[in-house]
Amino acid sequence: MVKLTPDLIQQSMQYINPVKDRELDLRGYKIPTIENLGATLDQFDTIDFSDNDIRKLDGFPLLKRIKTLFLIIIVLSELEKD
Repeated sequence: MVKLTPDLIQQSMQYINPVKDRELDLRGYKIPTIENLGATLDQFDTIDFSDNDIRKLDGFPLLKRIKTLFLIIIVLSELEKD
């Protein structure tokens, strides 16, 4: 598990997504807790937290710009053949 630190936020991919939003990609780090989001300086419209270990949504500072949070977790144990 990785802790969500200001350094991780700075080192993560940041880009303009297909709908022209500034996006911060925090996918797949297995982050257990949302913290230190003030380090984003409210620069993102979208934050992708997919494939992490977040169990509770709290710890959000006031982020006026944010419009979308992705919190997708897909667990497949078996894929049926057809």
